[in-house]
Amino acid sequence: MKIVQFGLRYSPNLGDGVISDCLSYGLSALHPEAQIETIDISGRDGYGAVTVKNRALIISILHYLPEFVRHVLAKWKLGKLLDGVEDQWRTTLKGADLAVVGGGMLFSDASLNFPLKIARVCKLLAQENTPTAVYGVGASRNWSTPGKAMFQKVFKTDLRLVALRDETSRRAWAAQTPVASLEPSLVLDPGLLARDCYGPVFEATDRIGICVTDPGLLGHHADREIAGSARGAVAFYTDLINALIENGHKVTLFTNGAEEDAAAMGQVAADPSMEWHKNIGALSVAPTAQSPKELAHIIGAMKGIIAHRLHACIVAYSYGLPIVGMGWDQKLHSFFALVEAQDHFTDDPEVSGEALAGLMDDAIAHPSSPEDQEEIRQQAWGGLKILLAQGRKYSAAS
Repeated sequence: MKIVQFGLRYSPNLGDGVISDCLSYGLSALHPEAQIETIDISGRDGYGAVTVKNRALIISILHYLPEFVRHVLAKWKLGKLLDGVEDQWRTTLKGADLAVVGGGMLFSDASLNFPLKIARVCKLLAQENTPTAVYGVGASRNWSTPGKAMFQKVFKTDLRLVALRDETSRRAWAAQTPVASLEPSLVLDPGLLARDCYGPVFEATDRIGICVTDPGLLGHHADREIAGSARGAVAFYTDLINALIENGHKVTLFTNGAEEDAAAMGQVAADPSMEWHKNIGALSVAPTAQSPKELAHIIGAMKGIIAHRLHACIVAYSYGLPIVGMGWDQKLHSFFALVEAQDHFTDDPEVSGEALAGLMDDAIAHPSSPEDQEEIRQQAWGGLKILLAQGRKYSAAS
């Protein structure tokens, strides 16, 4: 059985790579004889590959342009990129028994970025008449008129399953797709299998990990105000670091891999007020992760995690760690509701470091039970069994 996975395997945000790895791992574990191929829908062919240079500058410029201008530029730029990889994708897809369009916030329309990519994927899937599943994705209610038309090309494929990762995504999908279309179901994010996929961490630390993110990058995709954004990144993170250390914790900064996040982390670590903390070992900066596995092991070694990034929280939960989430998108709120950790989540743009440090202490004092974590894990495995059953040559006995 040949399965081709379309996603964001080589995204600079390694959280997307975690999804891809866990999806491939889970399918292989359930069906060891399956041949699994992965395609990055942004045309990347490895970690660190750059398909769009000066991304931060481009995003900031696009923010100020009228929508029709953004759409024209996206069609021109992404059209050339997709033309260059289409033949390679078609070759990979030949003979596939199942195609999975899966993982991440793929059904969101920011300047036609994902609509153009998904439409090109669906064109090939329709031409090859490949059984298709949309799996474990997020959907936002921001589809433009042309974006909606592009996303709906998925219904021109041999579509056998639509499974969204949270209720908000399911409602957004239903509101923007034909009434008579395939009814979307709910599944859990494949990233919840991170510990199964990457294995245990053997050198745990006693440090709280802060996943640093660039507010400007988040703002391009945010559907609400960003928690802690009122004072700027440096003031917010240094305040949080000070509060955690005041509460007796040691702190390690890390990122999910995006260049913009790394730049923001560098500014925080270089702030003069952090010099004393670094000198006494109370503050450290994790080495830059080069792969999703390295990111997972950085996270898994911590005592607890505070993050805006969904998959920093998901990986931490998979490793049984206390988590504190900072909102900017409905997906964070949905995940914390799923794992019944709403008390350790905030979307307050003016939240203080002291308040977040208090949430971390409470999360440490009231961890999720092993039984609840195992139930979530089993639900994630159950969804993959349903996915695998959509394949052309699959049978439960195989």
